[in-house]
Amino acid sequence: MNKKKFLVNSILLVATALIIRSMGLAFRVYMSNTIGAEGIGLYQLILTVYMFFASVTTAGISLFVTRLVTDYLARGENGIAKRCVTLCLIISVGISTAFGIMMFAFSNELGSVFLGDSRTVLSIKILAPSLPFMAVSACLRGYFLARRSVITTSFEQLLEQLAEIAVFAILVGKLAHMGLEYACCSIVIGTTGAEIISCIYSYILYRISISKIKGKAKRVPHFLNKFTSIALPVTGSSCLRSGLSAIENSLIPTGLRKNGSNYTNALSTYGTISGMVMPIITFPAIFIMPLSTLIIPEISQAKAQNKENSVKRISERLFRIGLLYSIPVMAIMIFLSNELGTVIYNSSDVGIYIAILAPVIPLMYLDSVVDGILKGLNEQVSYLIFNFIDSVIRVILTYFLLPIMGIKGFIIVIFVSESLNTSLSIWRFLKVVQLRLKIFEWIIRPLLCVALPCLLIIMLPFKQDSILGLIIKILLSCIGYILLLYITRRNNKRFSVQKLRIE
Repeated sequence: MNKKKFLVNSILLVATALIIRSMGLAFRVYMSNTIGAEGIGLYQLILTVYMFFASVTTAGISLFVTRLVTDYLARGENGIAKRCVTLCLIISVGISTAFGIMMFAFSNELGSVFLGDSRTVLSIKILAPSLPFMAVSACLRGYFLARRSVITTSFEQLLEQLAEIAVFAILVGKLAHMGLEYACCSIVIGTTGAEIISCIYSYILYRISISKIKGKAKRVPHFLNKFTSIALPVTGSSCLRSGLSAIENSLIPTGLRKNGSNYTNALSTYGTISGMVMPIITFPAIFIMPLSTLIIPEISQAKAQNKENSVKRISERLFRIGLLYSIPVMAIMIFLSNELGTVIYNSSDVGIYIAILAPVIPLMYLDSVVDGILKGLNEQVSYLIFNFIDSVIRVILTYFLLPIMGIKGFIIVIFVSESLNTSLSIWRFLKVVQLRLKIFEWIIRPLLCVALPCLLIIMLPFKQDSILGLIIKILLSCIGYILLLYITRRNNKRFSVQKLRIE
């Protein structure tokens, strides 16, 4: 692995991801202030249908392109790599166009019957034409990742986010007064327009890049067999998970309503958790998610070259970094939940839900890292099985718990799902990589090191709605955590305990 290039790409990806996620979070705040929690809930319902169709058309193709292009370029078979991208583009456009037509044609059934809200129909129709453009972008994203051209994909996502926000800002003032149905339309028009713009941008840069690869395009040997073994399991997993997730999300407002809430309140509660709290919970992942993305071609290349020691070393470091990062994020979210809810959304309810859901952060973050490693190790089938089990259990629990327990049942579903899926992924990861889990050094020590700074910073005399106070508390918590990690690391040498390298 080229460590210097990997580090540079990681920094670039983190920097652009920070900008994009910050813009996305600000966009969510702007949306919540404009269309309210109920509008956010309605938009989240629309997204469940959209994400299912997006998964069908994009999920496996990006990984497939990355894996094949990485392998063929590593072997010097440039012509085969070029032909592979062309075939994948043809497949992507064909499949996505078919599903886009299907999504448009059955929009009424999807919105009025499946989601149970006719206000979603128009938005589903507007989103349907974006699928082919999204599929092409996903295919090209896999190519650029294989080429380690991170800056290209980063700017594509930045351009997409800017376009979506700009269109919403222009249209929401004209459409919001017509009702939530049209307010959501102002968002999805931006989504469709952004997909078209980012697709054109990616394709232009792809043509420039592919022209620099020497060699004529050649036939890809056993292309269908490889597509079946690599792309289909990931696509199937994403489809099953997205489909079951759509069923689950359609059941949530219904289940909350059966528990005693009216439809408006149920939709508002769903919107608060899914559309407002979860973006905060997942926001710090921008510093760890690039690793799970960039590591796929590195792991794939090391495996193709039979460098088992490199695979084990890289995997162990990523797993360790995932825990060292996610545990303090969880602690900070718990201790500063009230400030986060008040400063970002001016809502104490958001703060309460942040504190409740923060313990799933290590599970969520670690699962993304482990999944990236497993994909690089050609473990797509395990990924499919685990996600299927997780999604089925989520639907079953949602159906039975929400009418009885209400929002408490929804929270239980999240905890059970994240615990189960992450446990299965880690079990498979440890088995495949043959790695031993060091519980004290990787889990207990970080917990102890972050607990003391967090206990101290909550005593600082800042108001809960102070942005400056929140930033200072977060920075002091991080500094205290890093110092204690360093101190205990040196003490570990003294007591002859195997030290934990942070590299």
